[in-house]
Amino acid sequence: MPHIAMLSTNQDNYAYILRLDGGIIAIDPGEAEPVFAYLEEEKCGLDLILNTHMHHDHCQGNIALKQATGCKVMGSDERIPRIDEVLTPGDKLPTPAQTLQILSTPGHTLKDCCYYLPPQGEHPGALFCGDTLFSGGCGRVFEGSVEQLFQSLQSIAALPPATLLYCGHEYTLDNYRFAEHIQPESLAVRRKRQQVEKLRRSKEPTLPVSLKEEMVTNPFLRPHDSALRHALRMEESTDLEVFTALRQRKNRF
Repeated sequence: MPHIAMLSTNQDNYAYILRLDGGIIAIDPGEAEPVFAYLEEEKCGLDLILNTHMHHDHCQGNIALKQATGCKVMGSDERIPRIDEVLTPGDKLPTPAQTLQILSTPGHTLKDCCYYLPPQGEHPGALFCGDTLFSGGCGRVFEGSVEQLFQSLQSIAALPPATLLYCGHEYTLDNYRFAEHIQPESLAVRRKRQQVEKLRRSKEPTLPVSLKEEMVTNPFLRPHDSALRHALRMEESTDLEVFTALRQRKNRF
C-alpha cells in the first residue's frame, strides 16, 4: 500500500513524500528542510524528486536534496533546477515510481504536468496536481492559455471519482469564499466553505480531498452546471466561456 506524507513548505505550499515499494519520492519540494526533517525522522533515503512545474516555490529544494542524497530529478519542463530527465506522457518512470502515470496539464505554465497513482488495493488512487487544480479552484494562467487550462481540468475530471487530490497550495478557504460569492444559493458550496473554515481555525489542512467531492462544489469543474450558469447569467454560453468568465472573476476577487 502506498503511504503519502504531506509537508508544509514556504508560506502556503505543500510538498509530498510518496512511499512506494522500492523507494521514496518527493513531489514538489518547495523547500529542502522539511524533506530533510522527514528523512531523518523516518531514517530513510530519497530516491527521486518529481516536479509538476518549474515555479520556484515548487522546486527550490531540488538542489540541496539532490546534492545530499544523490536522488534523480524528473519533470516535464527543462527549466526545473537540476533536472536529469524531461518527461512526456507515456514515458515509463523508473523504480520506485513505475506505477505513476504522467498527465500533461498545460495552462498554469506551458509544461505543467500531474502525477497519477492508480488505485492499489484499498487505496483509491491519488493525483498530485501542483497548481493545475486546487480544492475549490484552479491555477492562474501565466504562460499557457485559458483554453489549455480548461482542457487540462477536463482530463482530470475524467479520472475515477474516488481519486484523492493532493494540490500544491492551501488556497481552499479563499477558493470557497469565491465559490460562495459566485453561487450564494448553493447549499453544498456553503456547507463546504463552513467545513473548510472549521479546519483552518484548527490549523488543519484541507487536503487531500476526493475528486467526487470537488465535482459537486468546485465551480471550475462545473462550467456545465445549470445552477452555476444561472448564477452567472450565462445560460446560453459554452462551457469554455463559463470557465473563462470564472477565471477572470477569480483574478479580480
